[in-house]
Amino acid sequence: MSTPLRVISLCALLWLGASASGVAAAAADQPSGPTVSRALAKPLKAAQDALQAKNWDAVLTNLREVQSAAVEKSAYDHFVINQMLGFVYVQKQDFANALPALEAAAQSPYATPEQQKAWLRAVMGIYFAQKNYAKTVEIGDQAVKHGVTDTETYTTIADSQSKLGGWKDAAATIQQVVDHQSKPDKKLLEFQWNCYVKVNDSADAAKVIEKLVSYYPEPDYWLNALAPLSRMDIKDAHLQLNVYRLMNDVGVLKRPMDYAEMAELALDQGYPGESQAILEKAFAQRIFTEQRDKDRYQHLLDGVKQRATVDLAQLGSSEKDAAAAPTGDAYLRIGAAYLSYGQNDRALAAISKGIDKGNLKSADEARLLLGIAKLRTKNATEAERDFEKVSMSSNTAYARLGRLWALHAGAHTHSA
Repeated sequence: MSTPLRVISLCALLWLGASASGVAAAAADQPSGPTVSRALAKPLKAAQDALQAKNWDAVLTNLREVQSAAVEKSAYDHFVINQMLGFVYVQKQDFANALPALEAAAQSPYATPEQQKAWLRAVMGIYFAQKNYAKTVEIGDQAVKHGVTDTETYTTIADSQSKLGGWKDAAATIQQVVDHQSKPDKKLLEFQWNCYVKVNDSADAAKVIEKLVSYYPEPDYWLNALAPLSRMDIKDAHLQLNVYRLMNDVGVLKRPMDYAEMAELALDQGYPGESQAILEKAFAQRIFTEQRDKDRYQHLLDGVKQRATVDLAQLGSSEKDAAAAPTGDAYLRIGAAYLSYGQNDRALAAISKGIDKGNLKSADEARLLLGIAKLRTKNATEAERDFEKVSMSSNTAYARLGRLWALHAGAHTHSA
């Protein structure tokens, strides 16, 4: 997030060159606007001629003569001197001497708004290169007040604030940029997230990580987004299985123990097809490295394949039993089973019937499964709405899980 000095220098040269070329006119006998003092006109004209010839040392010699002249200098004299000094010192890469001249020129009432912006940005960049972060922030704030709102200025200020330990201030500065981006810049969000982590601001860090998984659904961001759930002591096996389902969907199901537990939870809850799919994926990706794990879960896979074949064949008759059941829970189980076999349209129909029937053990899980079914039938917008309803649950874990599923669905709409 540093500001390259060569870019800042280019800005300074652009504006200083345009303004310094007007010195000869300012020294004429009857110009329009302010004029330099008559006693200083000759050496200033000589300095101007040397500037036009790019004879930087001659410019400085003439300007020193002006500065040492025993005459009272007007505010405009100082303005003309400082802008020429700033220009020449920048050309000579003498940024230490360019600083006071540029800063004074920028503060002059004779500087145009565009000159003030360019010079303040130049001064800010030089201070940053010198690692004077306090002055970088001070001058950067002045530049913003003068209407400088480019990303480079804000990031330079934020970088300096962070180096001074002002993490919250740095995050707030970056927010000024992010608020005006239709798709927030990934590196800016990463910087902002790190700022909140530094001060243990978990609430604001969570908001930023949500933006990252929404616009850049990468595994590392998802791991951070899922971290609060992973720290919860989840006793509800149905909830835990749904956490694993999300992990699998977003590509962060990596550890052997996660694959093993998800397969066993799915089997225990009556979804041999889901257990089979997860174990097959684990073996395809060579997740299990210990021989005893390979033997154990190969044996489990052989068993769930047989159970899945029977289960799939019975789903049609199970729907008839579900229609006669007093609650919609049987329909939900059937819908979840259809999802595990990739029969997403049937899954959506069964889950919808279960919700319509009502009297459910877990309305949160039902709505979550409905959202998953809609997401897998390519209706991400409707799925996101269902997940958002889950996010309003009184159950903290389901609320968090619903929010994350909503972000996952939203990522599909962002990439569409």
